Amino acid sequence: MIFNQMVPIVSVSAVLSLATYLATPNIAKKLKAMNIFGIDVHKRNKPKVAEMGGVAILPPAIALFMFAYAVTLSPVILLVTLSTALFAAYGIADDMLKLQKYPKMAISAGIGALLLGLANTPFLLFIPLLVIVMGIGNTFNLFAGFNGLEMGTSTSTAFFFSVLCLMTGNIIPFYMSFGMFLILFSFLLHNKYPAKIFPGNIGTFTVGGFFVGVTLYFGLIHLLLPLLVLHMADIFIKGISAGYFSSSEKVRTRVGKNDILVPRSDYLSLSRIVLRKKPMNEKQLVRFFWSLSLMVGIFTVIATGVML
Repeated sequence: MIFNQMVPIVSVSAVLSLATYLATPNIAKKLKAMNIFGIDVHKRNKPKVAEMGGVAILPPAIALFMFAYAVTLSPVILLVTLSTALFAAYGIADDMLKLQKYPKMAISAGIGALLLGLANTPFLLFIPLLVIVMGIGNTFNLFAGFNGLEMGTSTSTAFFFSVLCLMTGNIIPFYMSFGMFLILFSFLLHNKYPAKIFPGNIGTFTVGGFFVGVTLYFGLIHLLLPLLVLHMADIFIKGISAGYFSSSEKVRTRVGKNDILVPRSDYLSLSRIVLRKKPMNEKQLVRFFWSLSLMVGIFTVIATGVML
């Protein structure tokens, strides 16, 4: 039974991944033609790069979920789809309206409260889980700002989460997270240094919304949190130095001699602490965090295997 489900779902995931890879360059061109672009501030020539590239991620993700639902008939998949769509809509609003801190917190809390209500969350657990849901939903948007950083760590997280799901016998979450890994990897090939397209808030919140849904409704928050060590460290550092905000709301790191990134002193972040200890260019910094993300994933998989 599992094999009969796995083959078609994984096959469709591969097709959607290929479609994402092929469609993303055309989507980037259309976005720029519509004047939807951002300035790549960590390049000396400050090129214009297509923004809101998450529109290349959301449709194949929804298609994947709908196909998985058709194969498995699991109604929980529909709740994961709802979570993904709600956070994606939040991301679109943020991209278009440039939401400030308190409206963003209110929207995030509202989505989280709705999703927890649908999960019939006990009263005593509601507030703690709301904080966790808001954290997961926003963390992929906050640990960002360099070519391929947010999509690279998101891709790594999706892959290792799918491995953990398979190891622990959570087959339907495995289908969904492995499919997301393939889709995100295809997008990353265009988003890595030098980026041809940015995911935008719609992209990062789509990822956050997916992980909120799949962990909340399948009861897998404990599997995801160890994979978010870097994200949580970044949020903590930013929180104590500058408060809750999007990576786009503060003055960016500037580019110095030989393209070395020079961190500003207005607030702290994980990347700025690393740059103060070891000067690097953007490509080196992102690869450093990719390596750390892979190490975190490998360690988590090994630790989980030992405990099973």
